[in-house]
Amino acid sequence: MSEDGIGKEPRPTKKGPKQRAQQYIGPDGVRRPPKVEHELNECFAIIFKSAAGKKALDYLRSITVNRVIGPGEPENTYSYQEGARWLMGVISTRIKDGEEKKP
Repeated sequence: MSEDGIGKEPRPTKKGPKQRAQQYIGPDGVRRPPKVEHELNECFAIIFKSAAGKKALDYLRSITVNRVIGPGEPENTYSYQEGARWLMGVISTRIKDGEEKKP
């Protein structure tokens, strides 16, 4: 499992008496073949490896994870912010998994 608890270990899924190809539940909660997961993770690692990518990632982190919402904000602001943080978690996990060559 990933550091933020989003990713899960791969597990085979069954369809009738035959077993389908192994599927992996990625950090976004979607089942995909390990090869597809690996390709996505590799893309994220490559995109955010450069200085520009790291700067963009820092910016995204500043407006999502590091943003503080004070009292008195409309309730939908909190839901929106949690969704943005979740997406940042998915991106961070994919980068880490891509760097570690995980599926």
